[in-house]
Amino acid sequence: METGTDEGRIGVVAYERDQRPDTALAQAVQRLQVAGLTPRGLLQHGKAGCASTCAALFLDDIGTGREIQIFENRGAATRGCRLDPSGLAVAASWLREAVEARPHVLFVNRFGQRECEGQGLREEIGAAVVAGIPIVIAVSKLLLPRWRAFAGEDTTMLAADPEQIEGWCARSAQAARA
Repeated sequence: METGTDEGRIGVVAYERDQRPDTALAQAVQRLQVAGLTPRGLLQHGKAGCASTCAALFLDDIGTGREIQIFENRGAATRGCRLDPSGLAVAASWLREAVEARPHVLFVNRFGQRECEGQGLREEIGAAVVAGIPIVIAVSKLLLPRWRAFAGEDTTMLAADPEQIEGWCARSAQAARA
């Protein structure tokens, strides 16, 4: 739920492990673009794997349409999936470019385990906060305590609902530009 008029500068879409907010985030981006706002950042989408392979997980750059796979393809004989550090580094550079472009709102695909460990996209999230750019980020409900330890309480909880996300983004973009 939103916190009403006392909204934070970061919109958090919390999700359960077996749920993914990716479709709602993509729809919110489309709605913002139609409304004439400029969202930038990263959206995540995946293709399911089978019993012998990991899912194919991709990040899309909202501003350019570039796409990168971020799970290593380790072959059918390996166990477990691993985030590809080089893919994540490329995605981080895209996110830095997005922050530098000063969009109305920045979308960050996830605050995950790497960010909890002080790595991943933490620096880019911090740069957006310092720049005063409203941020929408997906956070697993299991990681919410670690998110709060990182970001503090200046957040607004949002449902995985494109209309609610769009409304928060529009209000936050207007307040940031005032």
